[in-house]
Amino acid sequence: MGKLKVIQTGPMTTVQDFGRFGYRRYGIPQSGAMDKEWMITANQMVGNPDHFPVVEFAISGIKIEALEDTSIAILGAQVKLNDKELSESYAKLSQGDLIEIAPPAHVYAYIAIGGKLHTKEDFGSYSTYIRAGFGGINGREIGKGDLLKTSGRTGKRQDISPPEKSLENLVGINIMKGPEWDLLKELPSLITFKVDSSSDRMSVRLTGAKLDCDYHEIASSAVIPGIIQLPPDGQPIVLMNDCQTTGGYPRIGKVLKEDMGKLAQLKPGKEIKLVLENS
Repeated sequence: MGKLKVIQTGPMTTVQDFGRFGYRRYGIPQSGAMDKEWMITANQMVGNPDHFPVVEFAISGIKIEALEDTSIAILGAQVKLNDKELSESYAKLSQGDLIEIAPPAHVYAYIAIGGKLHTKEDFGSYSTYIRAGFGGINGREIGKGDLLKTSGRTGKRQDISPPEKSLENLVGINIMKGPEWDLLKELPSLITFKVDSSSDRMSVRLTGAKLDCDYHEIASSAVIPGIIQLPPDGQPIVLMNDCQTTGGYPRIGKVLKEDMGKLAQLKPGKEIKLVLENS
């Protein structure tokens, strides 16, 4: 168990777990950690089950004070403990310790605390979905003065290395054909796209040469995270964890599940190729 007090943080700092499933028919998005691989690894480092909620943050760093002894793992950002830079992602904290975490090295970074976070559960998940006020800290972003409290015993800590993220100039994202794939007049794999700065937890927007399609709109149809929509401007939109449950743009493809975290961690301006599975 443990208790941490948030001294300073910025926007897009939320509690996330694997997300909520089985409620899309009611218009409720999935939400959940954008990079589940790092979420799982952080939990394992402090001896938590893989599915325990963690703190996900982007854009800015975080400053936290330990109010109780506990353990902590931070993936995706540099950390200072009492003004001394940590050489590893795991640390044991004593009451009064001050943790300063830099902005994420990629897009998202994660904090796991030993024990289970005391947060709000809605529809089977602790994940924060701000638009509806679900989960997390009263359904909102974590802010200055919030307390992050955990309870319960932790399991055996796993001494593992964080999974590395691609530093390549051109990143391949594997996709499968979507329901409206045959409406395309050219293959997406022939084009290099860039990640747009407007990307967020709802979608990753791609810019580059325009894709041409026979129809620019379809009857409103079900969508899920990973679906690639093609709006009239020809610039693909990849739906992410907080996406809506229906949409009216052609669904030309879907990013494979195992590449969703990789895509989420690509900074604006990063070049990608959409690689068709088994092509």
